[in-house]
Formats: sequence, structure tokens, C-alpha cells
Amino acid sequence: LSIANLPPGTKLALGDAILEISAVPHTGCKKFVARFGADAMKFVNSPVGKELRLRGLNAKVVQPGAIRMGDVARKL
Repeated sequence: LSIANLPPGTKLALGDAILEISAVPHTGCKKFVARFGADAMKFVNSPVGKELRLRGLNAKVVQPGAIRMGDVARKL
């Protein structure tokens, strides 16, 4: 999920759908600290954690389609 591997604008095919990676960072929810602790929050929000997108990423649907369990994600 790193920025180097999936920069903003990259398209992914998932099943019949196509998604485009957004430049907007994923900041997660308030439950993260409760579930994983403050140290985990500090690490995933560190420069290394942000570069690796340890909190995940945001994407928009550019082509709707069915996604089924077992479908492989492909970088286009």
C-alpha cells in the first residue's frame, strides 16, 4: 500500500470495478487508539507509517462493478 507502489492516480481493478487511489490520506477513526493503543497510533502516523500507508488509503470508484470474495486486485 506504500505511496511508492501506489501513488495517487493509480488505478486498481477489483473484480469488475475500477478504483483510483486518492491523494487524501486515510486518518482512521477514534476507535484506533482504544483498539491498538497510543504507541500504535504514534507509529502509524510517523513519517515511515504515513509513507507505507499503515492506516490504509482512500480511493474513489471510477467504474462500478461487482467485487466478489476471492477477486484479485490488479494494478492497471
